[in-house]
Amino acid sequence: MKNALKNRCLVASPNLDNDFFTETVIYIARHDAQGAQGLVINRIVDIQIRELLNDLDIDADHVNPHAVLSGGPVRPEAGFVLHTGQPTWSSSIAIGENICITTSKDILDAIAQNGVNNYQIALGFAGWSENQLEQEISRGDWLICDADMDLIFNLPYEARWQAACKKLGIQPAWFSEDVGRA
Repeated sequence: MKNALKNRCLVASPNLDNDFFTETVIYIARHDAQGAQGLVINRIVDIQIRELLNDLDIDADHVNPHAVLSGGPVRPEAGFVLHTGQPTWSSSIAIGENICITTSKDILDAIAQNGVNNYQIALGFAGWSENQLEQEISRGDWLICDADMDLIFNLPYEARWQAACKKLGIQPAWFSEDVGRA
């Protein structure tokens, strides 16, 4: 199952009772023998892209309003840019055929110059140690769906969890908090 989740999305089960992860969708960027890492793509922080870039001394007053995501509880001071295209910036890593994650400042300069078409900026990430994610999945905490451009970049943030559930063919109301064993 290792690497099976890379470039896919985790969808929080309707029964997941966790203050941070309730009703989240997480794009998985890495899944290997050491664990997994991903970015929450439907939780925003109270800062706009303009403010973030201006705080980094990048002139961004002309940049279209764009929310910044809370990518996860691990290292919330670290920034990650999830974007379409090829890994052309200093620290870009290709995740899927047309999706990369970049952590270098040069992509932020490109965003300020309107040189990146589809992107999400996230502060922090979600991480799991070896076998931790597999245990959470087997316990029913997470559902798995294919990632697509609409889910990652286009849908309103507040609609992404419901859209991921719908993509899986489920209605959250169908889930019971009582777990049975056969």
